[in-house]
Amino acid sequence: MKTTRIIPLEKPIDAAVSIPGSKSYTNRALLMAALVGKNVRIKNPLFSDDTKAMIDCLQTLGIKVAPKVDSLEVVGDITSVDDTSYDLNAHLSGTTIRFILALSSVVAGVKTIRGEGRLNERPIGDLVDALRQLGAKIEYLEKEGFPPLRISSSKLTPGNITMNGSVSSQFLSSILMIAPMIGEVNIEVIGEQISKPYIDMTIDSMKQFGANVEIKNSSTYTVPAGQKYNINEYVVEGDASSASYFFAIAALTQSRVMLKNMNPKSVQADMGFLKILADMGNEVEYGDNEITIQGRGIKPVDVNMQDCPDQVQTLASLSACVPGITHIAGVGSLRVKETERVAALERELAKMGIRSESTPDTMTIYGGYPKPAVIDTYWDHRMAMAFSVLGTKLKGMEIRNPQVVTKTFPDFWEKLGEIGIKTSASERDPNIVLIGMRGSGKTTVARLLAKRLGKRCEDIDSLIAKKAGMSIKKIVEKFGWDHFRDLESDMIREVSEQNGAVISTGGGIITRSENIEAVKKNGLCIFLRATLEVLLSRMAEDDSHRPALTTGTTPKEEMEKMLAERAGLYEAAADETIDTETDPPESAVEKIVAKLRERGVVKK
Repeated sequence: MKTTRIIPLEKPIDAAVSIPGSKSYTNRALLMAALVGKNVRIKNPLFSDDTKAMIDCLQTLGIKVAPKVDSLEVVGDITSVDDTSYDLNAHLSGTTIRFILALSSVVAGVKTIRGEGRLNERPIGDLVDALRQLGAKIEYLEKEGFPPLRISSSKLTPGNITMNGSVSSQFLSSILMIAPMIGEVNIEVIGEQISKPYIDMTIDSMKQFGANVEIKNSSTYTVPAGQKYNINEYVVEGDASSASYFFAIAALTQSRVMLKNMNPKSVQADMGFLKILADMGNEVEYGDNEITIQGRGIKPVDVNMQDCPDQVQTLASLSACVPGITHIAGVGSLRVKETERVAALERELAKMGIRSESTPDTMTIYGGYPKPAVIDTYWDHRMAMAFSVLGTKLKGMEIRNPQVVTKTFPDFWEKLGEIGIKTSASERDPNIVLIGMRGSGKTTVARLLAKRLGKRCEDIDSLIAKKAGMSIKKIVEKFGWDHFRDLESDMIREVSEQNGAVISTGGGIITRSENIEAVKKNGLCIFLRATLEVLLSRMAEDDSHRPALTTGTTPKEEMEKMLAERAGLYEAAADETIDTETDPPESAVEKIVAKLRERGVVKK
């Protein structure tokens, strides 16, 4: 597995960097260019995984998209595609699957649309329901409300629709952009419309392409009939999402950074993050196609980020570095993104010793003095970039699977280098460390997991016994528990230097903090949890070779005492927790593998 270590700045910097084109504007421009009916040049586009997914889908439908050095040439007319079958793959791009679904409803043929990985777990039902109100024929191929889907309609009828705005702004954007192909369309948004600035971006793009949208009462949108997209060239402005990480670095390190290729009057949602930093006291200057920030530090804040949810991870990571309480509202949509972003943030902040809490739509971070950590990205580009910001201040920060940034910002690491931030890349396969009480199944599960993943299996107790030339029981009887714990700590330090092993530990390793620190340097801790009754039952089956745990008079008393002392330690050390009390070991293995995939530790 690849990792990237960020080298902290020795002093504040004064630097400039050019920001790539906006992903959101690029994908909107690609879709509308396909509806123009003549050649369209898109200048300063973003070349990334997400925009490539959009291009691939358009090309599958017969639209030619030719990449140039700093532009894209879109050739063809989507309204004249062949009436045949199309298999469209949006890969991991949420923008693409939603935009292409709407587009597929107004072009000929039978279109099957699917994504990869978590994209097929992200809800799309509200968009389907809205399109069906205009006559779209769409069916779910697997789970109701989620991709993959089949679309057999090729024409929609003008009319009125209502749609839910609380899940994604891209649903509304999708219908707005295809509306000129339909006739007059009136859309009433029911409930709260999240991420409204993204709707403003869509309307701004449509206007530049020659189509207007009328807004009534902030929740009703009308696209009048008789409009047609007509443009020869479109220029994509710089990406505020990409710029935000450099704004954050400037604020955190009190540096001065100029961001070139930025529209100071942009309506992009993530410009809201710049206002949050300015409210903290950071100084922002707006120039001609550039924005400069003079960092003055970070302060705790109480903000609602519903309109710029992609910046929650960046603000949360910054908040870890300042003593005080930061409260962020409007985070509900993060739970259906590339990963369950709120849960991912809580896990990674906990690694750094930072406490956080959340409700369905809020997150609270208790900032202070974070410890460096190896950050899991969960295949989420924004997790990688947000936590890399901390590496400019905190020595020892590493990012696993740094290549995930290609989704939206392929040259992110190179851009850091341009402003003087050094990084060090390496290839390292983390250890999988099983922790838990005696009888929780660590030894059995470790062997099966190692076989399942094609890794080595290391058992700490077996290694100690082999090195000492006697069983663990005899070591304890002859030398006592303190001596055994010393041997255990020595062995843990030795084994933790390995890469790519599955390690089964003794139940008491968590009683010494240095043990957990050692295994976590290059490992993930999986807590195998079982109830007292299950643990006692398993111990009764095979306990002859085990030393007594305490001075309790019965095994039950011993286990009760241990659980009382250790339960909190296991939970604090655990990166993931797996219940092993009812399922067979093979099921526990598959649950662990699923968790590792989610974190990006093993391939999907």
